[in-house]
Amino acid sequence: MRVTRWRLGTGLCILLPLEVTAVSGVQLTDRQRVEADVYNARIRDSSAALRDDDLAVDSVIPPFPNREHVDFLSFALSRLGDVRGRRLLEVGIGSGALSVHLALRGAQVTGIDVAEENVVVARRRATVNGVAERTDFRVVPVEQLADPDATYDGMIGNQVLHHFELSIAMANIRRMLRPGGLALFCEPVLLMPESLRRLRDSAPVKRVFPKKVDTPTERSISPDDVSVIRRVFPEARLRPFQLFARLQNFVELNDAWFGRIEDFDRRILHTFPGLTPFARFVVFELSATPASEVDR
Repeated sequence: MRVTRWRLGTGLCILLPLEVTAVSGVQLTDRQRVEADVYNARIRDSSAALRDDDLAVDSVIPPFPNREHVDFLSFALSRLGDVRGRRLLEVGIGSGALSVHLALRGAQVTGIDVAEENVVVARRRATVNGVAERTDFRVVPVEQLADPDATYDGMIGNQVLHHFELSIAMANIRRMLRPGGLALFCEPVLLMPESLRRLRDSAPVKRVFPKKVDTPTERSISPDDVSVIRRVFPEARLRPFQLFARLQNFVELNDAWFGRIEDFDRRILHTFPGLTPFARFVVFELSATPASEVDR
């Protein structure tokens, strides 16, 4: 299962200049370097104690990081369908559990991350699970991935879009996705007007309801971000998840109560799609269907 030792940040957002730093021959922006440092430190603290048994991955049960991810990640994996013999890209691999799971299901998987320590653990995990020959892990941001056009049958990422230089990343993702392929990204969102987003980010609100972030540079996907995505993928579809389940950020919910609330959310979001802007998570379905077909 995926190693998850979450450390919650203060919610402070720091805007950094887009200067670049060389890491293993890859040029990272200052923001990417900050994020790489956070994740490198996290995995470095825990990897020394990892045994091979800790790195085992089930070929049937996906490696959900926690209960919040079960519903939307299950949906994303179901949309990938039968992955046997397909070439897949995972963007933002963490410790490599999802990539290894997909390889165990028969896919040929490339996994990328900006954190070198993540890639080290992912390679070890692939070896432990006997899929080293079906995985290729690299330290590179998706904006700079230079694989040939139409390389991948499908792509997946779990909570990574909000780390991207979005316009550059979307163009590169579209370039590498074969016609008919599907890219799926599970993302935290705040799809509300900018005035409400500013209110959420205000100091008084954050004192009462602190934001939970892994890195100081990350953010929830905004309506402007969705517009950027749709400029490259005009056919993008948004599948919302979790409405009232966000209560768990403020009140301790046991698994039974969380399950009931999430089930209610699932039904109400299906019945009233206009509530999507209030969802906590969205799965973005990005299709590489030729524009001529989309316009029909």
